[in-house]
Amino acid sequence: MRPEVRRHVFHLAWSPDSLPAESALAPLLDSLDIKLTEFRAGLLDSAFKRALIGIWDILLVELESQGDANTGEKLTSFYERLHKALQLLEDFFHAEGAGVSIEGLHTPTWYRLSSRLDLDRTPTQALINLYYKERMDEQQNATEAAGYGVLTVRAYFHHDSLCVEVLGARDVIPLDPNGLSDPFVIVELLPRTTFSHCVEQRTAVHRRTLNPVFDECFEFSVTAKQCRGDGSAILFTVMDYDVITANDFAGEAFLQLLSIPGISKEDMALITSMG
Repeated sequence: MRPEVRRHVFHLAWSPDSLPAESALAPLLDSLDIKLTEFRAGLLDSAFKRALIGIWDILLVELESQGDANTGEKLTSFYERLHKALQLLEDFFHAEGAGVSIEGLHTPTWYRLSSRLDLDRTPTQALINLYYKERMDEQQNATEAAGYGVLTVRAYFHHDSLCVEVLGARDVIPLDPNGLSDPFVIVELLPRTTFSHCVEQRTAVHRRTLNPVFDECFEFSVTAKQCRGDGSAILFTVMDYDVITANDFAGEAFLQLLSIPGISKEDMALITSMG
């Protein structure tokens, strides 16, 4: 039975985008319906349930195999089709409670495949935004410093202008052979799709120090609505300047725009640990 399942899953995965997932899946469901009707007539209930679970496991492996197939870059629509097919197959095997239980269907292979398809069908920019959101959550939930030092900044919003002051840093990690660093800070707004008109800005380089005092202010022309958008934040990236080789990463920190004066109702300055 496995070769037949593999053939149908291949057809499902590589059908033209113009063919809906339901139509591409129809030959597989028809084949399963015939086979399961035969099994149901010749097996006891317990044996039939075991057969259902066995076929379900085969389907998951074959769907996963198509997702892993080395056929070049795949569009998100490819993974969207597999995700939709997985949902339809789950409904088929659950059969409104008459088949395999939801708990029985959600095996480790199902969780792995479902998570994989959720990520692969997500547009690239959304994945980037998700990454930054996770980094912001990590910073907010951190119970101790990450060992990259501390950056002090201040930000406020006034008349369609976001003002960001980079005051200073302390305990920047030493990245040069002399035990010091040449730090500078890059300031940019996230997500980039919302603030595409705002170019990143950076402080001057401070030579041979781990405790630079920047005392610089930057302005970004933005609206309050943009600042209140989901995931809107300021990303501060501390770098160590190198003349010959590429600049070295020395830490980063995030400031959610909803927390700043003029956007929120609370006044605040920020002292944040870098990660």
